[in-house]
Amino acid sequence: MPNCDFYATAADHAPLLEWLLAENTCSIYELSSIGENPLRRFTSAAEIMDEFKRTYTNGVPWHSVYLQLHVNGSGPMPKPRRIDINPDAQARCGFRYRYAMEGWSLVQLYLSVPRHNKRFLDNSHTNHNSQKRAETWAAVSNNLGNPSAWDYKKITSFSSRLNREIRKRAVAKLGSRPVLPGALAEWKNGGTLGVYNIATHAKSLAQS
Repeated sequence: MPNCDFYATAADHAPLLEWLLAENTCSIYELSSIGENPLRRFTSAAEIMDEFKRTYTNGVPWHSVYLQLHVNGSGPMPKPRRIDINPDAQARCGFRYRYAMEGWSLVQLYLSVPRHNKRFLDNSHTNHNSQKRAETWAAVSNNLGNPSAWDYKKITSFSSRLNREIRKRAVAKLGSRPVLPGALAEWKNGGTLGVYNIATHAKSLAQS
């Protein structure tokens, strides 16, 4: 499962998404719908960045946006799956069901920004299933169809290119994790990147 964990802020995400959309090699969907609404496909970086303007039920702004990427020509068009909400939870969340975008080899792109009123930034993340993992899980769950219908070579090529682009945009590293310019500015201003902070991990940062 080729993945890339990296640190980035909204200032880093927007140009990365613009590059991804300009490539025109994938369709970008939300991982989970807003309540009973249909799942959305995003066609601009601005649409995706607007997701960070949403708030949780307590009024706190979102700090993470979860996306699913369907690589063009890589396999079946993904079909949203309805997920019914437990009756006990319906009163709390305000809806009866939601939809999830699922497929054996959709590519995950999870984006994070600093948490509200905190100088803390979770890592952002990319990943996808390998053919071996998909086939293993298909033996116990067949609701996603036949994993052999997917072109894993094409998916891995796309995923590798995305990860290379992220690393190319990085200006530093913390451990194996690329640090993009906005995240480095947070670090230098005293912010915490995952488990790292400049007060105790200054020597862990390797700048490009």
